[in-house]
Amino acid sequence: MTGTLPRRFVILAARRSGSNLLCSLLGSHPDVRCHHELFNPDGIFTVLDERDEAATTDALAARDRHPLGFLDRIWRDARGAQAVGFKMTPDQAPDVLAHVLADSGVAKILLRRHNPLRQLVSERIAGATGRWEAYDDAPPLARPRVHVEPDELAEYTARVDAFHAGIDAVLLRSGQSSLPVRYEWLFDPDEQARLLAFLGLRPQPLRTRSVRQNPEPLDRLLANASALRRALAGTPLAHVFD
Repeated sequence: MTGTLPRRFVILAARRSGSNLLCSLLGSHPDVRCHHELFNPDGIFTVLDERDEAATTDALAARDRHPLGFLDRIWRDARGAQAVGFKMTPDQAPDVLAHVLADSGVAKILLRRHNPLRQLVSERIAGATGRWEAYDDAPPLARPRVHVEPDELAEYTARVDAFHAGIDAVLLRSGQSSLPVRYEWLFDPDEQARLLAFLGLRPQPLRTRSVRQNPEPLDRLLANASALRRALAGTPLAHVFD
């Protein structure tokens, strides 16, 4: 690929929808350089094996002073990869998000999770424990059972839907294509092949270093699972307990 610019991409996802898993999967491809949350307010989360290079106060201050210049350096630092990308969540760098959405040369991967209750539960557990990422060397962690009210789940679901609807509207107005992906499909070989084809890359099995943090049944993660199940019965959100 000498003389050819790498394919640029961004993963757009609400928190706890499997974006670390997707970054880890894509990063296992030898032709992909996939960063994580480059615009997290608390840090610059690059490719896993390069975290120490970016974990400085000066680097964070420089990023925040000139975020688009920082992004341009990320695009240029391909290190031989054919595709370079990162992920963004709704609460990060709105100016950068607008810039990326307006750039038709950036491929958009739109990641969603089918079960908003599991997504919200995961977010609350991560907030309580402080662990937002877990990889294959992560030690066991004690986790609290969390409480979710029906109106909280409905509000959360509406907020996630609004984030994705806003992105869809921008892309529709500008005539851009995108690739919708579901968290639940990420280990499917056909889905992985579709992802790689979208980025113009040769197919190969992908592997992950990311560890699922809350695989237990919801009854073990929720303090009020029975009451919430009853409250959601017969509503559009009843499927979250399937």
